[in-house]
Amino acid sequence: MPFVRFIYDRVAFLYDEVCAVYSLGAIARSKRHHLGFLRVGNRVLYVGVGRGADALAAARAGAQVTAVDLSEPMLRRLRSAAIREGLHLEIIEDDVSQLPYPGDYDVVVANYFLNMFAESDAQSMLGVLLGQIRPGGRLCLADFAPSVGLGLRRIVTTSYYRLVNGVGWLLGICALHEIPDLPKWLADRGFEILDVKRFPVVGRSGPAYWAMIAKRPSVGLL
Repeated sequence: MPFVRFIYDRVAFLYDEVCAVYSLGAIARSKRHHLGFLRVGNRVLYVGVGRGADALAAARAGAQVTAVDLSEPMLRRLRSAAIREGLHLEIIEDDVSQLPYPGDYDVVVANYFLNMFAESDAQSMLGVLLGQIRPGGRLCLADFAPSVGLGLRRIVTTSYYRLVNGVGWLLGICALHEIPDLPKWLADRGFEILDVKRFPVVGRSGPAYWAMIAKRPSVGLL
């Protein structure tokens, strides 16, 4: 199916820096979480890689990295960084739904990628991502986390998220939507959740981000 395309060309030069400010570094920390689960020689696909600090770290650790994004300015920065460090990454400017050789990766990493889409498109795109993972392989996600409390805690988390989501929508880089229930989406498709970690912005119960690792079953539905 065709997907709405959100391209980050206009924000490539400051995207990571702005994320670091409004998340107080929690986004960057959540994007690095999966690195502890990679193994030397793993074939790893980074979807919506952006400037790719996490993909570069994986390449340094010995992973075979393929990085995909629609934004040429983002990929230009990633390519320049890889050249400076002497790292080899396969870098592809394309839509992930158009990639050949599905089911070929040990690990697929989609940090802050599904949150671009409205829920119906996000669910469909999740199916695309899962189809890129070999049986028994892993999916690594980082995204906005839902509230862990009620009352004022929930109001603060919801307000924070809607502000960020609304600004992104005004910039044309995402759809308006609620925080997705990623663990349920994965469980409904037969994936085993191996690890979930929250990265609070401040305190323990306010706005936060999370990272999760899920394993594709050897057989079963996607």
